[in-house]
Amino acid sequence: MISVLLCTYNGEKYIAEQLQSILDQTVKDLHVVVSDDGSTDRTIEIVGELSEENPGRITILRQEPPTGSAAVHFLKLFCDRAYDIPGQAPGEKTSETESVGEVLKADYIMLSDQDDVWKPEKAEKTLAMMKEMEAKYGKDTPLLVHCDAEVVDESLHQISLSYTAYQKMTPSRKKLNQLLVQNNVVGGATMVNMSLAGYVKNVPEHCVMHDEWLALIASAFGEIGYIPEALYYYRQHGDNVLGADKGSRIREILGRFGLFRTDGKSKADMDAHSRSVYREMFLQAECFLRMYGRDSSKNQDKSLSSDHGDESSQNQNRSLSEEQRKLLRAFISIPKKNRLGKILTILRYGFTYNLLHRTVGECLFI
Repeated sequence: MISVLLCTYNGEKYIAEQLQSILDQTVKDLHVVVSDDGSTDRTIEIVGELSEENPGRITILRQEPPTGSAAVHFLKLFCDRAYDIPGQAPGEKTSETESVGEVLKADYIMLSDQDDVWKPEKAEKTLAMMKEMEAKYGKDTPLLVHCDAEVVDESLHQISLSYTAYQKMTPSRKKLNQLLVQNNVVGGATMVNMSLAGYVKNVPEHCVMHDEWLALIASAFGEIGYIPEALYYYRQHGDNVLGADKGSRIREILGRFGLFRTDGKSKADMDAHSRSVYREMFLQAECFLRMYGRDSSKNQDKSLSSDHGDESSQNQNRSLSEEQRKLLRAFISIPKKNRLGKILTILRYGFTYNLLHRTVGECLFI
């Protein structure tokens, strides 16, 4: 069974279309867990109506109190094992499903935002690559598969054929040193296997985004696969305007200095934004090192959620290698160094961006 984790918050405008697109997937052994983070609009009502129309296919959860952020919300669902579906009678299963007592256990987990629209074959094609990777690396290896998307406007009119190209991303850059600096995985494009899910036992105290955290786990302990095909529509609207546009590199550079920006931000605004982004990036790395840098049974890292994983899955998790710990310590040391020391560390360990001008900006502003 594929368990789709769909987090909502005041999503009444788009949730019906997105949820229906998931229910209409060519893969039928699929269950949707809709977790709401305190919506005050008709989101839950709309989801409830769809649940009644599709009995047994949707589970509705409410976060009380609300988590307050998408990153915490998604990772909390992993910690709570919300992907395993309660209320199933013993023996009710398909060939892909394991039913134990009153819980239907997931085989794979997909993530979904509330305002996208999935193409009918998204789950099928993602699952096919996941199974290919499991055949190659083994089911005990933490695996993550993600895909491209079409960028569309509120009415699903095409803006770009490729989110990856639109955002100037490079999915082939999936090593730990690269992902510490620049995430190339989008949550709504992602599927993970149960081995990877077992590594998420606590909500990290610092996490830039949930997709980035999952990518770090997959890079450190397993493998990442990418499907260069747009399998869903990424809807761009007033509440989620992308951080980059389809403009030239020159425009991107000028924008960093507050020139010719359409949002009115000055250089001072951009400097403050960069400081905030870099600070969270280093805090995330510190947190990752604390949580996975030693034996999991001794992990006492502060968290926003308690551990609900079973003991056997805890003992199967590996810790970071000494080489990986060294890499993380070098990354975390960058803010304490002078400018020359920062540049040398960035270049020595490959803490670089996918484009030269972005790496130059990193060396200048970090």
